[in-house]
Amino acid sequence: MYLQLNNSTSRSIKPKLGRKLLRPRLRRSLADYLNNDQLLDRANFPLLDCLYYKPVIEAAVERVAQSGKTILGEGVQGFEEDFANYLGDGFTGRHCVGVGNGTDALELAMRCAGIKPGDGVIVPALTAYATVAGILRTGALPVFADIEADQPVISVAEVERLLNNKEVPAVKAVIAVHLYGQACDLQDLQKICEKHGVALIEDCAQATGTLYRDSPVGSWGDFAAFSFYPTKNLAALGDGGMLVVGKNAKPSTLDHARRLRFYGWNEQREAIDFGVNSRLDEIQAWILRGKIQDLKNQIKERRERATQYTTLLGDWAKRMAVPLPEDGEDWSHSYHLYVIRVDANHRDKLLTSGKIDGIPYGVHYSLACHQHPFMAHQPSASWQHLPNSERFAATVLSLPLNPYLTPNDVDIVSSHLQYTYRP
Repeated sequence: MYLQLNNSTSRSIKPKLGRKLLRPRLRRSLADYLNNDQLLDRANFPLLDCLYYKPVIEAAVERVAQSGKTILGEGVQGFEEDFANYLGDGFTGRHCVGVGNGTDALELAMRCAGIKPGDGVIVPALTAYATVAGILRTGALPVFADIEADQPVISVAEVERLLNNKEVPAVKAVIAVHLYGQACDLQDLQKICEKHGVALIEDCAQATGTLYRDSPVGSWGDFAAFSFYPTKNLAALGDGGMLVVGKNAKPSTLDHARRLRFYGWNEQREAIDFGVNSRLDEIQAWILRGKIQDLKNQIKERRERATQYTTLLGDWAKRMAVPLPEDGEDWSHSYHLYVIRVDANHRDKLLTSGKIDGIPYGVHYSLACHQHPFMAHQPSASWQHLPNSERFAATVLSLPLNPYLTPNDVDIVSSHLQYTYRP
């Protein structure tokens, strides 16, 4: 049996960290907190997550060291089953395939969907470039779609327009990227993909814990890809990913997905399919088994920090016309990132001021994918102007957010932002 992060374990961890890292201090003036590194320390999510889950990490290493089962052992199989339970009814461990990283998961999802060189894959232009890298690795052509006018997710209308455009290469799949932890309009995307006979692939790299119509994202598409990179909501100690095959998939598709990660081998180690070497590490799997039990609490903590930001910034945001992230009518944000939009001409000033004052602002992402230099040489890059994606890329600003920030940290960031941003 693996180490369980039950209530007693959580209590044994939290007091140790609480005295040192999590205890809020009394509110003082902003000047008292500038030019110190304590907020920077607590904004280092991978470090704090490792400290918080140190017993889980140590137990995972010890288990593998004692068993000698280092590749595709009980840890990977167990985590695949745990992840299926997280996704909900209709999913089993066979539907979940632990792989080396999130980009591999996305590539293998496309290969499972039958994507071949020269096929078109619709993808939002505003996403981490890793999404496009996965498409290019299959030899397919990225077909860039604009995002919604006021939301950082793929525009359903644009998807429909591209699928009806005869000048676009034959599209075989649509990738719905749940950027920042926000959900795409999965119901409408499902209908459109079914109508046109193309696969719906969910990119959930930033959205573990996001719910759409009360079900986790990743449970709606024909395939889904998750990342467990150390900064993610469910974080490994290194790289890791999960390929999810839809609940209605045929048994042959489930078998094919599993072979893809391991040279295309069958049980006799005969290569009967194309395959790669992309296996979730056994130690990472045991770590993730411990952490996934605490996922709901982690998302709850993220949402509490986000709510505090929204409360503190609400009146200021209205005055400054700064959009703040929020839940949708039928989905719940997991707040992998808390991203606002500011005037493009003043963003660099904010970033510089934050660096000087110890406020770790970020930008996700400064370029839409079609704007990257490499893509200028690709056939799809010059098809169309994508105004919403380009506008977002020029104006987005990420505020520090993770479960280990104190309420006072959020107060400091909010005060700094309101004091510094004066367009």
